[in-house]
Amino acid sequence: MNTGRKRILVVDDEPQILDLLSTVFRENGWEVTGAGSGADGIEKLEKGKFDVILTDLVMSGESGIELLRASKEIHPDVEVILMTGNATADTAIEAMRTGAFHYLVKPLKIQEVLNLVEKAYLQRHLLRENQFLKSEVRAEYQAQSVVGDSGVIARVVASLQGIAGTGDPVMLVGERGSGRGFFARFVHFTSPRATGLFVPVYCSGVPEEKAAADLFGRLSASGDRPNAPRPGKIELANHGTLYLADIGETHSGLLERLADFLESRTRPAAAGISEASLDIRLIVSATVPLDAFPDRDALPPRLARMLETGTVRIPPLRERSEDVPLLLHHFLEEANRDRKKPLKGFTPAALSILEPYEWPGNVRELSNFVRTIASRKKQGTMIDASDIPPEITYRKPRKNEPPA
Repeated sequence: MNTGRKRILVVDDEPQILDLLSTVFRENGWEVTGAGSGADGIEKLEKGKFDVILTDLVMSGESGIELLRASKEIHPDVEVILMTGNATADTAIEAMRTGAFHYLVKPLKIQEVLNLVEKAYLQRHLLRENQFLKSEVRAEYQAQSVVGDSGVIARVVASLQGIAGTGDPVMLVGERGSGRGFFARFVHFTSPRATGLFVPVYCSGVPEEKAAADLFGRLSASGDRPNAPRPGKIELANHGTLYLADIGETHSGLLERLADFLESRTRPAAAGISEASLDIRLIVSATVPLDAFPDRDALPPRLARMLETGTVRIPPLRERSEDVPLLLHHFLEEANRDRKKPLKGFTPAALSILEPYEWPGNVRELSNFVRTIASRKKQGTMIDASDIPPEITYRKPRKNEPPA
């Protein structure tokens, strides 16, 4: 992810050019390391970390192409730009085939150099953000299966599996904590888009201007070079899935822009970012169906029509109470992963209290409960009735239910 520092290695055997470029980049907020030869550049590359390498092509000793090849072995994700005084077709082909981001022809135009290096930095930042999101999401969700064998959850899974193979928008309706985010990931990872990114965007409580900038792109944050464009989440989701949580709590202007995108499949130009065609599958969630939105007029009718056919209701936990024991043991297994001596389970007395509890916070409340109790228990013991907080033990029983 972005550390806030932009680091460049400048390599040229002409001291005047090296000094000039180093000064220009420092004045534009870069952390600069200079090298006077290809061999010196390779040595500095082995010792340091850089976002971009700007190197002359023809130098005494190791050439810029040799430095480029070394960079792909040492730090494959660093973007390399070559400078040459005599560009030919063969030069360009060899540079791009070896993995260069681009090349510049001398005499250099400083603004052109700055712009190209900035583009290389943004490309590297975007790729690193993609890799981070992929590893984070897959580690947490890809191997995880749906926990539950109730008829209610079986019907939900069947509906989502049927939808997953299409590219149509999906709307998940359910109470907070019922697992809408999990089932959105379930759709993504059981679809042909599973190799792409799953990019979540949380709409609740986010000002319209910030939400639009995060989604469609914006100028760089303070501390970066002024006017440098930064892609939005919608671009991260290209060839993958964009998940908008709590869409009923976002703004009408943003929903209009979203409807425009779904109709055209083209991300509009924004804040210095050019228009682009994107291939995205949209999943949204809300706590209520479309016809019960608090501000029904804020929802564009064309967007409503797109979402209506792919709406799936996620049931609250109280409607699938037979899944509670499985969920309790599932989350206890998760809590046991880092223990030398795992907790042995729940006593019958504990289960007699937990199974009939309605769990108003749904699966999220149950998961947090198990995690909290497990963190307080001595290793190798069992969770007993005495470990359960009073608000659960002494809850008001449901109708036709004997007291705990």
